[in-house]
Amino acid sequence: MEAEIYSARSGRRVAETQSDAFHALTIKDLTVGQKMVLNAFKDGRPPLTREDIASITNLKLGSVCGRVRELIDAKRLFVVGKRQDLATQTSHQLLNTKPLSI
Repeated sequence: MEAEIYSARSGRRVAETQSDAFHALTIKDLTVGQKMVLNAFKDGRPPLTREDIASITNLKLGSVCGRVRELIDAKRLFVVGKRQDLATQTSHQLLNTKPLSI
């Protein structure tokens, strides 16, 4: 009998095989949008916000947000902090390809 696994994001039950397939994605299996988001972190760039990634890649913010969520779920991107936007007084997550080392 398969173990019951629940999606951390949606809270819905998913099959073990579905979870395994998702986490087994290799770089060549990533979508074009996911590759573009990951490429924004090349050249030793510091942690970026979703807005920074949209600006670098010329993708729409909504598309970047979806790809970032997929990459976080697949443990390809990590939230490493927050940055305050001085103009809007809102907090934005800082993302990086490596987890924050303590």
